[in-house]
Formats: sequence, structure tokens, C-alpha cells
Amino acid sequence: MSEQCRGGPIAVGSLPSPIAIAFVCYGVVLSEIAAAQPSDDVSSEVKPDVIVEGVRPTDAGPMPGLLLNQDQIPGNVQSLGKREIAESRALSVGELMNEKMQGVSINDYSGNPFQMDVNYRGFTASPQTGTPQGLSVFFDGIRVNEPFGDVVNWDLIPMNAIERLDVFPGSNPLFGLNTLGGALSVRTRSGFSSHGIEASGLTGSFSRQQGQLTVGANNGVLGGFAALNFFEEDGWRDHSPSQVRQFFGRADWRGRLGVITASALLADNDLIGNGLIPSELYDERRESVFTSPDETQNRLRQFALSGAYDVSEALNITAQVYRRSSDRDALHGDAYEGFDDFSFDHDAVADLTQPGRFLARNGAVQTRLVGGITSGSGVVDGTPIGLMTPTTLSQTTYGGAVQANWNLPSHKFMVGVSIDRNRAAYRMVQRLALIDASHRVYLDPSNVAPQYYAAANDVPGNDFRGTGTTRSAYFSETWSMLPSLHLTLAGRYNRTGVDSDLLVRAALDDLHELRTGSAIIDQLVNDQTRTKESFDYSSFNPQVGINWLPVPSINLYGNVSRGARVPSVVELGCAFDDTLVDIPFGNLTSRAPRSLVSPGCSLPTTLSGDPHLPQIRSDSAEAGARGTLGRRFQWNASVFRTDLQDDIYFVGVGDGKSYFDTVGKTRRQGFEVGVAGEVGMLELRLAYSYTQATFQSTFYTVSPHNSSADFNQNSQASTNLPELGAFNSLPSPTASANGGRGTYRMIRIDPGARLPGIPEHNYNGTLTLNLTPAWKIGLEATAHSSSYVRGNENNLHEPGGTDQETGLYFCSLGGGCATTGLEQTFVRRGRPFTNEGRTEGFIVFDLDTSYRIGERLVLFARISNLFDEDYFSAGRLGVNPFSPAVNGAIGPSGWNYNSSEWQNSTYVGPGAPRGIWFGFTYESR
Repeated sequence: MSEQCRGGPIAVGSLPSPIAIAFVCYGVVLSEIAAAQPSDDVSSEVKPDVIVEGVRPTDAGPMPGLLLNQDQIPGNVQSLGKREIAESRALSVGELMNEKMQGVSINDYSGNPFQMDVNYRGFTASPQTGTPQGLSVFFDGIRVNEPFGDVVNWDLIPMNAIERLDVFPGSNPLFGLNTLGGALSVRTRSGFSSHGIEASGLTGSFSRQQGQLTVGANNGVLGGFAALNFFEEDGWRDHSPSQVRQFFGRADWRGRLGVITASALLADNDLIGNGLIPSELYDERRESVFTSPDETQNRLRQFALSGAYDVSEALNITAQVYRRSSDRDALHGDAYEGFDDFSFDHDAVADLTQPGRFLARNGAVQTRLVGGITSGSGVVDGTPIGLMTPTTLSQTTYGGAVQANWNLPSHKFMVGVSIDRNRAAYRMVQRLALIDASHRVYLDPSNVAPQYYAAANDVPGNDFRGTGTTRSAYFSETWSMLPSLHLTLAGRYNRTGVDSDLLVRAALDDLHELRTGSAIIDQLVNDQTRTKESFDYSSFNPQVGINWLPVPSINLYGNVSRGARVPSVVELGCAFDDTLVDIPFGNLTSRAPRSLVSPGCSLPTTLSGDPHLPQIRSDSAEAGARGTLGRRFQWNASVFRTDLQDDIYFVGVGDGKSYFDTVGKTRRQGFEVGVAGEVGMLELRLAYSYTQATFQSTFYTVSPHNSSADFNQNSQASTNLPELGAFNSLPSPTASANGGRGTYRMIRIDPGARLPGIPEHNYNGTLTLNLTPAWKIGLEATAHSSSYVRGNENNLHEPGGTDQETGLYFCSLGGGCATTGLEQTFVRRGRPFTNEGRTEGFIVFDLDTSYRIGERLVLFARISNLFDEDYFSAGRLGVNPFSPAVNGAIGPSGWNYNSSEWQNSTYVGPGAPRGIWFGFTYESR
């Protein structure tokens, strides 16, 4: 044993010296054990453990080198190979997982096949900023969760470059931060695993065109592989074209003692996903959109260099360095939610009798005139009803890792260190706009009333820059105590530092309140508040697992583990700050939490500098069994549970503002069963999962379109109404609830409420009939049960009643309440609730057939949504301004200028209708 292991100083990264000594010395002991054995014995004993007939060894973590077969992994790891992936015809990893893997469902909030939320066991990997992320995703060992929000851009992963996809369940510490519910590991093809040329083409419905090409070759020492993917379609909904261009290239050198690999991943994609749509508009016309455009341009440049060195037959060392740079430019056209607050032209002349000088922009708002009260249908001409928001986001991540792996007869031991550093820059501006008859939002200042400054000028929202660094050390040991009994012990230590520099517009004025000609307009628009923040987090996450084979055909397993997720940059930037600050109003001074008097968060367009949030901690457990039935069938069954502490959610805090805040505990638990095999000409695969995802703590969130919300304006905290003074209003009993923030327009979530977007029952299955050696037909079914929509987190929304508000009671500052009594603000009349707060369950069938001509050419046809099922995979509660009018004025776009006639609605994410495609694949080996 080395002198250092007998007491010399050793330090690995930022780990304490004793931990480093334990890791390194244990590895040295194993290495000396291996060296003491005759090489023939090592060879004869190692190979059966590494290569088992019918069982493919699996890399135990993001880095390769430690090889375990399935019977040595204490969890329900699901895997798909390149042949299964190619035959699925899936456009993205999300679509593939939804069709082929247990415990998976999708939410299509964006309306684009490359931008879906992927839910696995109740945890989500999503491209949408602001969605709570709980899955880590790796591409050849490189984490592809972006630093800004931990989002995953599925369009940046080319499907034809994948050698295999593994899904690891639970809080596996080897995959690092954000592995709360699971990890996805993608391994790419090489010139050694993929020889020759493969080409495929597809055409059909929605003007979809796709071409793919791969080329691979090697001479025994050098190998090269390249994959190209080009995709474009018009989309089945209005204004929904998309284009995807992906390239992956890889070069490998294999020597007698090692391997060196260099790779490049490039992408240049234009995606349009026009999002959710009010159910009323969907019923009128399936293809319509609520507003457009919603365009995202993703650009990626990723380069990596990795290597493996075989010190001996039992010991290898792997290392990797990488640089990943992505740019995201987005343009969002939305309805202007501030329209509901429109009243009249605040800059009108004092003589209100002059025609045209007192203009009601919203017919729901009564206007007080000299001598009486009148109300109108609202003025259409010159009223901005749209909002245009361009954003830019640049992100760069780079880092490296070194790992040593001992593959011994009775021990599989790994130890490694890694460092990852990222930086991000985000900027957004906003403009008031108009909406045309096709619901396209457009800029046209000449046709907007000139007093609206924001119609002709960009108004900055925020300018953000931030960096983050994570240093980690990890280990894993699988001890085969008996040939049929394996014990696993693993752990990872993480230390993360986050630094950010935030600039946000200081003024509180809404866009329609910024008036041309104002003496302080430059100050209102351009004055920004700067906040610099630094946070540090650390965690040690362990795992213990066991595998037992009572008979060769049955494997029983179980594990417990702990994970962590550090709050992302966007969550820290939008964290609620309850520090009280003074608010002057004339001669009065009130106090309110800082977040209530700063610009609110309206993702992805608004950020504000706010305080520390604790990291999320997960405790996970799983137990299960898997095995074979005869030689033709495989089965599995497992139960699981993961509890989160200090979970983070996008919540409401009052005054129409929302932030990220810690909401306490959440839980995901359930079970999975599956079977796959073949009988004669039939191949069968069935998978079912039950997932119960619930909140476990009480908290409040803004949800103004939920029938159970508090519609009493007096439920606001008095500090939220400084102009009235703390003693000049009549607060309701709940005005001091919710941590003193009030409950106006909020709902209360209690333990046991189900998380939105997560169906309890999920099923997928495939039945394949091999009619001849060349011709086969496959029928695939995917089914999900009902789920609650966003905005219905308390699960209490239901049809019936209205959103009639109770006006604010106040005492005029100029009068005496003892003699005049309290006054009450005017409120529009209530709007009825007619929709459910959930999406219904559904089942979708796909039909696929292929015919092989010779050894190289295959022709195929695919029909998706065979029976043209109407279904929704996502939803949220909202209000529809494109509604019929009785007293209101309807503009050219269909917009009702009387917001009291708007329809409370459930916005839905519709599934695509029936689609038919034809294509071919060609292989030259």
C-alpha cells in the first residue's frame, strides 16, 4: 500500500482530507488485490460479471468505465437501443419515452412536438422556463439541463445519433444535482458500433418532411461517425411552422491500452409552438390559436474530448472535458392582461364635456362624469390589446471530470471528481401591440392612441447576468458478497456557488400607464434597480441498495437514496423577499414586503432581484422484482416513493405579483408493472404505472380564474394599499393570512392536493405481428388518466358561481369617515365559471407497418392517432377575451372590449389529429 494511504496528506478538490484518503486508499487496496491475482484468473472471473448472455452491461453513472449488469443495479432501469429508437419513428426523446417507457407522461403546453414537458414518476424535465425541474439529462456524460432554469431543450438531441438511452429512477447521487426523481443518460453511436451508411426519409401530413443520414466506419484503430437530421413542417395548427437542423460528429482512436474520443454537437432550430387555447376557441375550430407568434430559435455548439486508459484488466481511468454554448432568441405575442385595468384617458383635459376627450377603453369600467355615472361598450380604435415580448438568452457551460473504475470479480468500485461552471445572460423588452383577425399580435404604433408610450418604444424589463460553479466528488461500490447477492453503496458531495447581477426597471407603472409627454417618462422607463447576489450550497447525498437472486430467473432489489437540487438562477432571481420597506405616500408612510413594491415576475419576461432560497432535498426509496418467464418473456414490478423538502413553486403573494417561493413538502409515490415477450409471430409489450403526486404542506398561490379563489378586494394586506393608509380601509378576516400577504385572488393548497399535469394512471403497449420475415405490422396504444390543470392546484375548481368581486371599502383621505362612512370601489360584474378544472383521460392508437426489400431497403408507413381522438395533454385556468358580446364592442380580431363579458375558461393543449406518413430507410454495411 502507498505511503499516502499510511498517513500522508491527500486532498481531492474541496473534500476534507479524511474523505479523500478513504476514497483513494480503498481504490489502492482493490488495485493491489487485483494485482495479486494471476492474470488468467482475473480474466476468467471478470468477464462473466461484465458480459452475461442476453444482458448488456450498463454504465452506472454519467461517465463510462464501471460496468454493471442489470442484476447488479438496485432499481428499475429502463433502456432502449438504437434499433428500437429507429423503429419507433419518434421525433424527440420526449415522444419516445411517452410511447415506450413505464411511468412517463407528457404535457404539451407549447404546442410543438419538440417542446413537450416530460414527466417521469411525477417529476418533470421541460423546456419551459419556470416549470419545476426534477430530472437530470446527460448526453455522453455532459449535463444538458441548461443553467437558466435547469430546462431541457429536447430539440437539441438528434435521435439518429443515439446508441442507447437509459432511464435511472430515483435520487441516484451519481448523476449529481437535480436528480430528484430520475436521470436520463444518452450514449451516442460511433464508427465502431455503427458501420456503413444509413439514410431515411419521411413525408406526409402537416407538410412534414424529414431526412436523416448517418455514416460510420473504422479501420480497427480509427473510427468516425456523423449524423445529420433535417426536419420541417407547417404544423397542424395555424401559424405553426418549425424547422430543425441537427449535426453530430464523433471521432475515436483505439489503442492497446486506451481510447480517445472527440465529438461535436451542433443545432440550429426555429420552433413555433402557439401554446394553449381556450376550450371555446378549440370547439369552434380545432386548428386555431389563441395568439401568435410564439417563436423560439435555439442555437447550440457543444464540443467534448474524452478518453479512457486501461491501467490493467481490472482498472481503468476515464476523463472528459467539454464546452457547451447555446443561444435562445424568443418572440412572444400575447394578449395584454393589463387591459382589465383600463379605465379612461388619464391625460384628458379638465373639461369633461368636450366630445371624445373622456374615452372608456374597457366597457366593464364605469366612468364617473360630472352629474352622474355612465358606462359604455368601450372604445376600439387606438386601444392596445396585445403585448410583444422579445427575449435573448445566452448560456455557456464548461467543465470536466476524472473517474477511476475497478471492475473486480467481487467488487465494482468507482471514484471520481468533476467541476462544472456556467454563465448566462438574459435580456427582455416589451411593447404594446394590436391583434388581427387571425389572432396574430403585431406592432403598429401609428394605429395606437399616441398617449401610449410603450406602443412606439421598447420598455426594458430586465437585464441579467449570472455564473454558477459546482464541484463534486463521488464514489460507488457494488460488493458481490455471493454470486446471487450484491450490495451497493454510493455517494456524492456537491458544493455550488451562484453569483448574479440583476437589472430591473425600478418603476411600478404598468405599460399602459406610461404616457407620452410625461415630464418623468425617461425616469419611469429607464431607471433600473441593480442587485448583486451570491449564494453557496453544499450537500452530501448517499445511496444504499441491494440485489438478491433467490433463483436465476428472479431478481429482487431495493434501494434508499437522497438527492438535492440547487435553486436555479431564475428561481433565485424571482424569489419572494419579505423584508419590510418604507413606502411614502404624500404625508403618510406605510410598510410592505420588498417583493410587493418591486416589479413582479411574469415568466419568461420578468425577473427581480430577491433573496436566498434553500436547496431542495429529496428522500427516495424503491423496491421491486424482475425476471423471466421461460425463455421468451421478461417482467418487472416495483413500488417507489420520493419525498421533497423545501420544494419550490411559482406562487402568488398579492397585488397581482407572483414569485418563486418555498412551499414545504411534496410527495411522489406509486408502482409500475411491465411485461414483454413473443409468441410465434406476435411480439407483445405492456407497461402500466400508477403515480400519485401530491402537495404535503399548506400554501397560497394566485389563481384568479379558480372558482374557489378569494374575490374580496378587502382581503389584501393594508400594507399593500399605502395610498389608503393602514387605518383607512376595512380589511377582511383573511387580510393578514398567508404570512401577512393577504389572500385576494388566491387559493389555498392543503396537504393531499394533486400536482397539476400529472395523471395517476399511465399505460403504453405495443402489439407487433410479423406476417412474414419481411413484413410486419405494429399497433401501439398510449393512455393517460385525467389530470388537474395549472391554476387548480387545490383541486377545488368546479363549474358554477362567478368571479364577482367585493369592492374595496375605504375612507377618502379628504373627508371624515365618522360623518360620511366608508366608500366602496366600483367593480365589474362577475363572470360565470362553466369549465372543469381538469383534462379528461384519453387513449391514442398508432399504426405502423414496414416491408423489407432485400437486405438494405425498408419501406414504411405510419398513422398516428389512428382513430382521430380529440384529447388534451395539458391545461390551465384562464379567461378568454375573444368572447361574444351583449353590451361590449367587438373589434376586428374578435376581442371583446367589455371585460365583464369575457369567459372564464380552461385553456387546453390539444393533441395532434390523425397524421399519415410514408418513408424509407436504407442501410449499406
